[in-house]
Order: sequence, then structure tokens, then C-alpha cells
Amino acid sequence: MRWQVGVGLAILVAIALGIWAPSAIIERQMASVLRAHLEPEGSVRVRVRATVWGLAQQRVERMHVDATAIRLGDLAADRLRADLTGIAFLRSAEGWTPTRVRSGEATAEIGRLRLEQFLRDRGVAAPSVQVAASGVTVSGGMPAGAVRVPFKLQGQFEAAGRDLRFRVATLEVGGADVPRQLADTLMGLVQPVVSLSRLPIPLVVHRVSTEDGRLIVRARAEGQP
Repeated sequence: MRWQVGVGLAILVAIALGIWAPSAIIERQMASVLRAHLEPEGSVRVRVRATVWGLAQQRVERMHVDATAIRLGDLAADRLRADLTGIAFLRSAEGWTPTRVRSGEATAEIGRLRLEQFLRDRGVAAPSVQVAASGVTVSGGMPAGAVRVPFKLQGQFEAAGRDLRFRVATLEVGGADVPRQLADTLMGLVQPVVSLSRLPIPLVVHRVSTEDGRLIVRARAEGQP
């Protein structure tokens, strides 16, 4: 009877090691890849469900990502959460990077302070950003040589594949309205400011909303074999 208990324990230990060890290895690798996209104050936590067989095939059954201060193009998100299933990854000298995802969803949150810092870094004086359900309002001093010209911009972010683009509703510069066509042309010169294309996770934006001072980006993995 004692030997049967010993065999049972050995089997349980083998099963546990067969799941825990591969999961721990991939968690470290995935976290290392994502850290390259963090701001200095950022953090990332990765949880995966993997097996030895899956590791050999370079596949992970499930992966959860929770990151803060992670760069999405020119802007950093305050937080990014992703739940993915059926992940294939590629091993390289730079680390292990996901290449295909069967299904999954992700949500990123970008607060107004991040938007204001983005404008400040580009020379806008005293930027102010208001984020409401109806859209985004931006005001400040636009750099024009040695002076700053006051401007006010209203519009909304829209999904465009793996990018977000800002659609202008109104633009005032120096108190005068700028024609919509010219405003769209000017904004096109700095688009996109938010992009998922640089993330090592294949995601496509499917919905964008603004609420309570935050820009909410919802994305999903395109179903792939």
C-alpha cells in the first residue's frame, strides 16, 4: 500500500512539474519581451498555462497580461490587460515573441494626464485635455516659431486596424475657425498617435470610447489557426 501512495505522489509531482515549470519559463520570457515596451515606471505581470508538450511545439494554451505604463505607439497606456488563448510563439535571440493568437481580447486605458504629457513633449504650452463621453477637447499654445498661438481642438479617436486615429470635429487657431479639410490635413501629419502595431501581441482595435477622463481602447486577436 505504501508503494502505491509513493507512486501516486510521484505521478502528481510529475504532472505538477510538467505544467508549472513550462509555465514559469514562458512567463519570464514573455514578461522580458514586454518590458522593452514599458516606460521607466512601468510594470508587467504575465500568467500562462503551458505544458511540456506545448513548450516543445512553441504553443501556449492561455496567457494573461497585466501591464502598466506600456507604450502604444507615441502614447503610453496607464494600463493594459489582455486574455489570450491558443498562442504560438517564436524563439529568437531577442526573446520569445507571440506570432499568432487563436482568440482573445485586450483593454487599454489612457488617462488625460498621459495625453497632456504627450502634447507638452511636443512643445504645446499649458496643454489642457478634457475627456468626456462626447469626445476629446484639447487647448493650449501651439508652437509657431518664437511664439505660442492659442488653439482649441475638439474631436474623437476612431479605430483604424491596429491604430487609432483622431477625427477632428472643430479646430480654432488664434480665435479663428480652421476649415475642416485643412484641419484633417494638419492632423494627418501626426497620425497615428496610438498604435498597437509595435506591441509583440497581434491585436486589432475594434472599439474606442471616452469616459471619466480616460480613453478606453478595446482590441481583439484576429482568429488564426
